[in-house]
Amino acid sequence: MNKLKVNERKSLAQDAYNEIRHRIYRNEIKAGDLIKESNIAEELGISRTPVREAIKMLVSEDILEVRDGVGTFVKMLSFKDIKDIFEVRKALETIAIKSSIYRIPLSKINELEEHLEAIMEEFEKGNLDKDKFSDIDMEVHKLIVDYCDNEYVKSIYSGMKLKIKQYQHVSYENLNNTKESITQHLEILRLIKEKKLENLTKFLEEHIDWSLRCLLLP
Repeated sequence: MNKLKVNERKSLAQDAYNEIRHRIYRNEIKAGDLIKESNIAEELGISRTPVREAIKMLVSEDILEVRDGVGTFVKMLSFKDIKDIFEVRKALETIAIKSSIYRIPLSKINELEEHLEAIMEEFEKGNLDKDKFSDIDMEVHKLIVDYCDNEYVKSIYSGMKLKIKQYQHVSYENLNNTKESITQHLEILRLIKEKKLENLTKFLEEHIDWSLRCLLLP
């Protein structure tokens, strides 16, 4: 196989990888769903080979799992998996906020506040867009990490974002905690704006613990 064809195949595999991740991130493919190579290949207009390579990449990242004789599925994590991820998430965000609190632009804080206040208004009218709120929720926490000065924190957090996003969807779909979540995110932004690091660190830890309890409710 010549170099051009190898590069083309790698590019197609990367495209398929990005598309599958995007669909999981957007909750279009949910935890426990079967991944069908042929369907994805047909939808993307490519052969099954790069899709198969993309699936191998996602299996290696512990996002998909192969069940012998059955197929490949989006991995369903155990309670322990969830607890472990949130323990690491809390540690990363509390490290990140020590530097990012002084670096986050006021314009970014105001923008997210406006989005959250608009979402609260829609929620009170019974018109909540859960996907939109899920995105803003993620943006608040991403803001904390993106503006920190620790590149290792950024790298580790980036690898966890997909799993965190999946849990958000579960929480919003199954639990009645949306108003409280909006309120807590507004409080996080207020404390960032006021540069109250000690209060913010404590509140952020409590918020992540609360989010975990919501997910683990029977």
